[in-house]
Amino acid sequence: VLHSIMSVNENLSVHGLIVQLPLDSINRIDTELITNAVSPDKDVDGLSCINAGKLSRGDLNDCFIPCTPNGCMELIRQTGVSVAGKHAVVIGRSKIVGAPMHDLLLWNHATVTTCHSKTPDLPEQVTSPKPVWFRGSTPESCLSLDLMSSCVQVGRADILVVGAGRAEMVRGEWVKEGAVVIDCGINHVPGSVDP
Repeated sequence: VLHSIMSVNENLSVHGLIVQLPLDSINRIDTELITNAVSPDKDVDGLSCINAGKLSRGDLNDCFIPCTPNGCMELIRQTGVSVAGKHAVVIGRSKIVGAPMHDLLLWNHATVTTCHSKTPDLPEQVTSPKPVWFRGSTPESCLSLDLMSSCVQVGRADILVVGAGRAEMVRGEWVKEGAVVIDCGINHVPGSVDP
């Protein structure tokens, strides 16, 4: 596999290379080794440490951006909703969707929360804003500076991008009215499609 990648890297007639993940083999293959063997100049999926690092630093004009998050940004643009100043929630943390989606939203000036299958309060990250009071606090007590930390605003998702690959992870009633919602996860619901 590495020999083939090196051959493509050196071939001037080849302009891009995609490593299809997950790598499928009866023998374990080091995914990081394979994706980082691809020349950053041909890494059109943006999976190498070089391209992912540039994206995470905000060097958006000097790296390849994974196509699914880039497509999500285009879909958001086409809605006419400005990303700047919005609260975005990304569900999923994969290297090809979740992490780069977080970075793209962040560098386009959104406040971003990343959640995943182990996030314990997922509904609260997505649902409409509502105050939550802790330790007997009240709305009036939140005016006091020393009790401000006990008053939390939860669930302000103006933009919700789901790429967790788990069916029905987000419920419709969690979604704020008027929110932009994009589900780019791939999953299987048993019995949902007849052969």
